[in-house]
Amino acid sequence: MAFLKVQGLTKSFGGLMAIRNVDLELQEGQILGLIGPNGSGKTTLLNLITGFLKPNAGAVHFMGENITGLPRFKVSQRGIARTFQLTKAFLDFTALENVMVGRVYGQQPAKNLARAAEESLEILDRVGLLDKAHVKARNLTLMQRKRLELARALATKPRLLLLDEFMSGLNPGETEDAMQLIRQIRDSQVTLIVVEHIVKAIVGLSDRVVVLNMGEKIAEGTPVQVCEDPHVIECYLGKAVCLK
Repeated sequence: MAFLKVQGLTKSFGGLMAIRNVDLELQEGQILGLIGPNGSGKTTLLNLITGFLKPNAGAVHFMGENITGLPRFKVSQRGIARTFQLTKAFLDFTALENVMVGRVYGQQPAKNLARAAEESLEILDRVGLLDKAHVKARNLTLMQRKRLELARALATKPRLLLLDEFMSGLNPGETEDAMQLIRQIRDSQVTLIVVEHIVKAIVGLSDRVVVLNMGEKIAEGTPVQVCEDPHVIECYLGKAVCLK
C-alpha cells in the first residue's frame, strides 16, 4: 500500500484547467521532487493534497484513508503539513509563539502551554533558530523566516511534509544548508514532497521526481531518468542537467 496515493486528480478554475488527471504514489521514507515551469500546477497540486482546495475529480489517499476534500485542519490532524512559497508567520508573534501554535493545534497537541513551549524550543533548536526564540517574526531575515516556516510545519508532528519552494531566494551556501536540513528531517522518519526550481537541489535530494507541465504529469522517474528525458528538457530544463 502506498503511503500517499493520488489518482486522477483534476482541478479547474472557471475555464482554466490547473491540474488534469494527475496520478502519483509516494512510499514512506522517500523524498519526491516536484518540478515544472511556472504555472504548471505544482502549488495547486499541494493545495489539493492538503485540503486548501477541493478537486473537481480524482482522489487522495493517505495511509490507506481517503482524505479527498477534507478540511485542511483535518488533513493536518492526520499528519500532513506544508510550507508556503511566501512565508505565513504571525509577524507580531515571536518565533517561539509561532511554533507553539502548531504544538497546540496540530496532530498530537501538547497537553498544556508549558509543554508546548518546551517542545517548540526543541523544534527551533532543530532548525537552527533557538537563539531567535524571542525575536518577533517580522525582524527575522529571509532564511530565518523560511526556517521558522519549516519549524511551524514540524510543530504539527507531520508524517508527510510538503515544501513549496523552501530554497527560493537563498544563496548557494544557504541552499546547501537547507538541503542538509531537509535530509535530517527525512532521517527523522518524515516523508517529503519538495517543490523546487533549483534543479540541482532536487537532483541531490530526491529519490524520485515528477514533472508537471500545463497541469499534466509529463514525466516521472529517478532524477537521472527525468533530467535525460527529451520532453522534460524541451518543456522545462532547456538543456541537459549535469548530474555530477
